[in-house]
Amino acid sequence: MASIWIVLVLWIFVNSLIKVIQASSCATIHTPATLVLAGSPVSVSCSIDDDCPLTKGKNFHVAWKINKHFLPSNLSYQESNRTYGVIIPSLPEPDTFITCAVCEEENCLIVNGVQVKTGYLPSVPKNLSCSLNVTSNERLLCQWDPGQTNLPTNYTLRIFGVASKKVTSKKYFIPSKAHFFLIPRGSYALLSEVEINVTAVNVLGNSTSETLRLIPMETAIFDPPEITRIEEDVPGCLNYSWILAKAQQWLTTAISLEFRLKTVNGQQDKEMVLPFTKKHGSKINVCDLFHGTNYSATVRVTYNSSSKWSKWSKWSDPKTATTVMQAPTGGLETWLKVYNQSAELYWKPLENFRANGWNLFYTVESKKPKKTLCITQESHCFFSLIDEADKIYLRVTNAAGSLGHLEVPVYRNKGLGAVSNFSVHPESDTSVLIMWGGTPASLSVTGYVLEWRSLLEKAALSFTVMDKNISSTVITGLSPYEPYEMSIYPKYDKGIGSPHTLVAYSRQKAPESAPKLKVVFINSFVKLHWDEILLKDRNGIIRGYTVYIWNDMKNIKVIKTEETSIVLKDLQPVTNYEALLTVHTMGGSFNGSVVPLVTGHIGGIEMVLFVIPACIGLSLLVIIVVFAYFGKNERVKMCLWPIIPDPANSSIKRWTTADSMQGMPSFKEDKEPVLVYLSHFSLLDLDEKEPFKSDYVKENQWSHVIDGRNESHSSIQTSDRYDSEHDRDSVPYATVVFGGPYQNHSTCPPTYVRSESTQPLLGAEDPGSPPPYENLPPSGRASSKVQRFTTFPQNSPESEENEELWEEFPMLRSLEIRDTEHI
Repeated sequence: MASIWIVLVLWIFVNSLIKVIQASSCATIHTPATLVLAGSPVSVSCSIDDDCPLTKGKNFHVAWKINKHFLPSNLSYQESNRTYGVIIPSLPEPDTFITCAVCEEENCLIVNGVQVKTGYLPSVPKNLSCSLNVTSNERLLCQWDPGQTNLPTNYTLRIFGVASKKVTSKKYFIPSKAHFFLIPRGSYALLSEVEINVTAVNVLGNSTSETLRLIPMETAIFDPPEITRIEEDVPGCLNYSWILAKAQQWLTTAISLEFRLKTVNGQQDKEMVLPFTKKHGSKINVCDLFHGTNYSATVRVTYNSSSKWSKWSKWSDPKTATTVMQAPTGGLETWLKVYNQSAELYWKPLENFRANGWNLFYTVESKKPKKTLCITQESHCFFSLIDEADKIYLRVTNAAGSLGHLEVPVYRNKGLGAVSNFSVHPESDTSVLIMWGGTPASLSVTGYVLEWRSLLEKAALSFTVMDKNISSTVITGLSPYEPYEMSIYPKYDKGIGSPHTLVAYSRQKAPESAPKLKVVFINSFVKLHWDEILLKDRNGIIRGYTVYIWNDMKNIKVIKTEETSIVLKDLQPVTNYEALLTVHTMGGSFNGSVVPLVTGHIGGIEMVLFVIPACIGLSLLVIIVVFAYFGKNERVKMCLWPIIPDPANSSIKRWTTADSMQGMPSFKEDKEPVLVYLSHFSLLDLDEKEPFKSDYVKENQWSHVIDGRNESHSSIQTSDRYDSEHDRDSVPYATVVFGGPYQNHSTCPPTYVRSESTQPLLGAEDPGSPPPYENLPPSGRASSKVQRFTTFPQNSPESEENEELWEEFPMLRSLEIRDTEHI
């Protein structure tokens, strides 16, 4: 089965191939040119053979394709019965394949095709230039720019010359891809005008450049000349001998030269360019040079006609020579600064100063006393100055001699009035304008001294001395973005004024870096601190700082300051914050890095500030309470824990007047004295069967011995007087203890024992309570309304009432006195 499918596929392929071969051989295609000018229309025709199998008995039409794309049908036409044509306005690509196809309905088969290329006319040669190579061959080299082309192009160079009224013309054919040509020497004259042009030619056409007119000698390019000898004939003059390069030594015409001299190692920082017109081998004499100065000389040459200069040669190799030395001449400008016993002297050459040599030495000396203060090759000197010296002298010396002593006055009077207005304004990247004014009217100004120095480099101090009528000047030669310290001193007849100093920049920009934020303390507030950035990184005067702080809620606080620390308050506790510091100058700003912050609880300082006042207040309260307690001990004791006597453990023998007053509030002055209630005391009648303990009462505990009725009566009266002197809210009481039944021992004095209880058993003042108790006189003859501590007669009218009283107060029954006659 598989073999059958293979045979079927092969049959279909072979059949299709036969049809294609038959189709490709049944038409002829033709075009007028296979290479056309780009943008030009192209015509192509296709003739179909009569025996073409694709057209026999079929309804067909012809279609055209360009690089696999069908052309619109309106571009094609039928020339004859079986010839068809197409006109293409322009080809889209430089290399295009045009095919003819026979179509039956939608099925099209290509029957033939042709390849057509497009091209351009040669570009006009541009930038034609010629220069004379002044060598032994003396050939004229011409060059040009060919432009763009996609076709092989040849060039033809034509040169026209006029010699003795005869026009000469020569043509030179240049091979393809060559864009230069060396015209032989016999085709032109060195000093005669010639015309030159170049024509480009390809299969599509040609184009010619503009005509170049020139004199070959004016286009000559010389090799660098050579300085052969230098002579010193007179002081300040040098003679130089020179020659052209070996290849140009055949020239006999005058050649223009430029001679350049400059001092070696910047001795005088001066350069001269001197023009000369000399013939080959002549000498050059240069005068008015500095004495004793090293000069480096170079020379270059060119041809100069009446109308045009040729190109300059390169400079020759430098040659060095030294002029004859002489003693220095001219003057120096000085600036002396005196500090007690020390001094600083600065100097610089004036415009008329001539070193006239090298290895200059500067000597500072005084004449009174005669002493050499310092010798140096620098432009400044530090030395000690004695009080007697009022003048010093500066001397400049070289190997040939010395410049006369320059007098420098010593001004010891310092600290006079300074200028009141001093300002610095940038002029350019390397210069500033300085203005000042406002000196004291009482002092006569003779001049000003302006000094400046770089704060980054260890350079010497620069200064300038100005006339008194000058109030502004421009300083040049500064470095941008570099700080300079500038000071101005007024000079007076009697001394030097105080300086006015500023730090200035000729140009400012944003700093190179920003300070790093440091968190000094974090808690309920944040203190941030930072150091000033290095001077070399500032690039300007720091105008201030801006601190940005924000939290997760993007609440931003902006704080501007000129200090190097800030305190941030009113921050939320236990919150993440971020802070950013920006530093500003007049030239811009620079942002630092973001620093994270986390606020905390109340810190140690806040805790101390809170706890110390609290402790002090608590201590004062404790001290007041303690003093109040010890000062008012009894009153506080009675208010907090009053004394309550215990009736069971009370004894009248411990009772005294002072004890009875203890714990009793004092009477107010407006109260009337009342009797002491008899209920202050209680009489305990011991049982007859119980013997009286003799050690319970001792005689020395009595205040006095009561013997007989009268004494008992007086004792009771004393008690009445006592009761009438005090009134108590809480009534203490005592117990009267008898040695035995008082009926049998009427003459024994009772013992009074003080009770510790303060319970007012009988001291109630409400209307329902019984009346107060009073001591009764003997035989019941007292004037009391109610007889207390007596035995009521059994048959008396009051007996029933008294019995009710005893039942209501059972403890009073023990106080009943049976027979008052024995008391």
